Amino acid sequence: MPPKLPEGKYCELPQRGVKLYYEIQGPLRREYQGAKEEVLFLLMGSVADLRKTTDQQFVNAGVGVFKVFAFDHRNTGRSTIKDEPCTMEDYADDAAALLEAVFPDRLPIFVMGVSFGAMVAQHMALRHPKLIKRLVLCCGPSGGPGGSAYPIQEWYEPSFSMEERVLRRMAQANSSRDAAWKERCKSEFEMVHTLLMRDEKVGLDEPLRQQGIHRQLEARRGHDTWARLPELKMDTLVCGSPQDDITPVSLLEKLADRIGCERKLDFEGGHAFAAADAKCLPFINEWLRRPDRMEKSTETSNGHSVIWKVVGGADKGGIIVRS
Repeated sequence: MPPKLPEGKYCELPQRGVKLYYEIQGPLRREYQGAKEEVLFLLMGSVADLRKTTDQQFVNAGVGVFKVFAFDHRNTGRSTIKDEPCTMEDYADDAAALLEAVFPDRLPIFVMGVSFGAMVAQHMALRHPKLIKRLVLCCGPSGGPGGSAYPIQEWYEPSFSMEERVLRRMAQANSSRDAAWKERCKSEFEMVHTLLMRDEKVGLDEPLRQQGIHRQLEARRGHDTWARLPELKMDTLVCGSPQDDITPVSLLEKLADRIGCERKLDFEGGHAFAAADAKCLPFINEWLRRPDRMEKSTETSNGHSVIWKVVGGADKGGIIVRS
């Protein structure tokens, strides 16, 4: 019997002028259900489509421990496609409006962006910080002075065939996939190649599909959060892989330094490490849930509220405050 496909829904967002397709799955493991259930808002990459196997893999990696809330950005998948200019701010505002519409009583929640989704998540965190409890940015640079990801829009020019695009994506996304790998791991090459070719054909003949791709990549080209990144106040984790030649870890080091946040940049698997490295989601799950940043509010004698942030001592049962 084939696996049951997830049931998706559409959310009309008249204030944004779009209808977005989304899916909610998990958590599958009992210890993360009930009182311990946490929603993970997953923002997907460029040209992502929840009908594609390679994109569902990111969802599948997290459904064991999270209620994963994933959606197709405007101009992708089953969401509204408009052949008109849009910006990264539009994508961020779409995501915020969808989150407020679907989970109004669960905010703020955990947010994780992958590739283009990590770029959108940066804009969302700057424009709608109250919606985000903690933020994970996977393989999405800052743009601007912090550097930009590889210009994948080149792969969608008329001069590129689908076959050429897939071969370039395979090599650029994972530097270990060189000529020697192709010869040494022929069956793995064929599997990855077949999978990507099949995903390339999803929705190919649907109205405005190519226009939607170009509008999204046009917005991606204009991504730049560098100047405002120091404004981010929520706990943030930057993740990457040394095999990633689409978003090299050198760009992610700059991103993490600019934010002043934690980073883990040694995952395996290249650009798709969040799905490919079995250690990634368990690490992110532990980081998101850890209690060492609990906050406590007190009130001074003059009536002003003061926030004390606990940043250590959890392993010893508490801390001593001397001043």
